[in-house]
Amino acid sequence: MHPGLGQSPARNRHGQTRYRHDRDDCQHPDPPPGYCTSLKQPFVAVLHVCAHPRRRPTDRRGSSMHTSMFARVIAWRRLLCAPALVILASCTVPGPYLGVVPDASTLDRPDFSKESVKDRADIFSISPQTIAQMVQDKQRNDAERAAARAQASADLKANGSGGYRYTVGKYDILLITVWNHPELNNPSGTLNELSGRVVSEAGTFFYPYAGKVQAVGRTVDDIRDELTKKLATYLVQPQVDVSVLTYRSQRVFALGQLTRPGVVPVTDVPMTVTDLISQTGGLTPEADLSAATLLSRGQTRPVNLYALYYEGDVSQDVRLSPGDILTVPESRYNKVFVMGEVTTPQSRVMPRGRMSLAEALSDAGGFNPLSANTGQLYVIRNGQNNRPQIWHLNASSPDALVLADRFDLQPRDIVYVDPTGVTRFGRVLTNILPAATAVRR
Repeated sequence: MHPGLGQSPARNRHGQTRYRHDRDDCQHPDPPPGYCTSLKQPFVAVLHVCAHPRRRPTDRRGSSMHTSMFARVIAWRRLLCAPALVILASCTVPGPYLGVVPDASTLDRPDFSKESVKDRADIFSISPQTIAQMVQDKQRNDAERAAARAQASADLKANGSGGYRYTVGKYDILLITVWNHPELNNPSGTLNELSGRVVSEAGTFFYPYAGKVQAVGRTVDDIRDELTKKLATYLVQPQVDVSVLTYRSQRVFALGQLTRPGVVPVTDVPMTVTDLISQTGGLTPEADLSAATLLSRGQTRPVNLYALYYEGDVSQDVRLSPGDILTVPESRYNKVFVMGEVTTPQSRVMPRGRMSLAEALSDAGGFNPLSANTGQLYVIRNGQNNRPQIWHLNASSPDALVLADRFDLQPRDIVYVDPTGVTRFGRVLTNILPAATAVRR
């Protein structure tokens, strides 16, 4: 037994401090090695033993113990230190870590940790059969759109701009000309004066000899006929002409990714979606052509500008009504994410048109030749009813990339490449080796 156990702290003849071997030994600022045995601090005790792996315990007289005894002590220390340091190394991962997990009862979604991937997602294989089915579906959709375009073109040719008549509204400025009567056209006598009649809030305007004339909700032809009848009382066969000098009552709005978004007045010429885009300076490079929307009379409808400009779908070029709002969103939300064992993981905005799986891989630098498991290439997307879909492609053979080039990606798709088993094992060893090296020393 070591001298001094169960005694008060004292100094032996060599001037060394002795301690009681109880549970308070570890609280001393410098306890002797091997004496820290408090059950309340087991890891502290092990770490303290590991901190002095080569310090020889001394006997009562300060002399060294027998060499074989010292070797056995060192072996036992290493045996105790190795598991402890491996556990600590696995628990102390570099970088910030929160580790808070909410209670499963408070989640609005199921606990994914208790079910397999097959239970919570639909898994498909990218094969020649699935690619052929996708091509058939695309051809059928193209045929339906072509029929709709043909019908829209026929309707447009048949109707033309017929049926559209501009009606005067509040605050419009009317230009009224009575031929051979300059005193009515230019009462102030100023040369080159284009003086108009502003339609008031009440929807009327005043004209000499005719008095107040109702204008709101009427066409310029209706207003001319009424003025002609009223002026005929004072003039012989008056020749009256009425036109809109300034359109201020009815407007349409263009918002989003346009060169000059803003307000465009509605005139006597019918306005369509392409007219509105042209008058606002055209689309910006960041515009998402396939996600434009039109709010008309309280209802929102999609407008596929890509089909309109690149596929000739004139059914998307609808006629606008006063108060309509055309919104062209930004394409930066229209992304594809390439992750996993590729050369350059990245998120990329989809270009106008199609983007294939092979194109996304190529833009990311291709597979990482040192760590990628090319047989485990996945495309993860949101399917029907918000249920995930996982598409798998075995790209271990280069000819499989032909299928990847025919597989079209969708916005917000995730392309993921699995690591090889050796790579995963090597990453585990990367965390363990520093701890094992520390034990060896």
